[in-house]
Amino acid sequence: MGFRDTVAFTDAGERGGATAAPGSEPVRVLVIEDEPSLAQWTRMLLAEMGHAVDVEHSGGAGGALAFVHDYDGIVLDLSLPDRHGLSILQELRREGRLTPVLVVSGAGDTGTIVRALDAGADDYVVKPFLTEEFKARIRALLRRGGPRRSEVLVCANLVLNRLTRRALCDTVELALTPREFALLERLMVHAGEIVTRSTLLEKVWDMHFDPGSNVVDVHVARLRRKLRDAGAQPAVTAVRGVGFVLAAPRDLPATRPPVFVA
Repeated sequence: MGFRDTVAFTDAGERGGATAAPGSEPVRVLVIEDEPSLAQWTRMLLAEMGHAVDVEHSGGAGGALAFVHDYDGIVLDLSLPDRHGLSILQELRREGRLTPVLVVSGAGDTGTIVRALDAGADDYVVKPFLTEEFKARIRALLRRGGPRRSEVLVCANLVLNRLTRRALCDTVELALTPREFALLERLMVHAGEIVTRSTLLEKVWDMHFDPGSNVVDVHVARLRRKLRDAGAQPAVTAVRGVGFVLAAPRDLPATRPPVFVA
């Protein structure tokens, strides 16, 4: 095993949903790890930190996902069954991908660590490691961020800090659940644009689109009420049959075509 803490695995951890601390946009992390128990543990910890998680157990599938999606961070094992993790890292950097990468490996010799760092890894941790160490390294990794990541989001009198995990309306801190925080962040990243329900299900709940689900509407209603009670100028407006848009009344599009976020 690659960890030294006793962990109770849960369905929430397996799904990658936020269960404790609120997450980023949500921050989406790719885990490429072939050891099932360690992959599940890693997924659970990242979910507890509020992050959406994708897990792949092979280098081929993981490497492909790393190029398809714009992840905020990648946790990469080196000893994969079909491909060495170092080759994935080298390919990402050759193609100009700046996604922060934390290498997690059982190899602790200086040569391997140096090769990984020289290939473009942002950090390297040797198995086994402690839960708090892993979380601290993830926080440091995400602070580096990608080229387009903004740590503070502002919409009128609403401010959201993606590092401290706080949302303020003027000087009043909003008491948000992890899902509400992730939902608000996704809407603030695309303020003034229509974010579809399917996108929110995928990015905030880590679920494929279910046309019969009302989970998004329920959470939006709660978030809308908290924003209104706090005196927030921006409001979440429903676009019938499509999704939601966060904007101050004067910023809501009138005649111009809406911008859709897929």
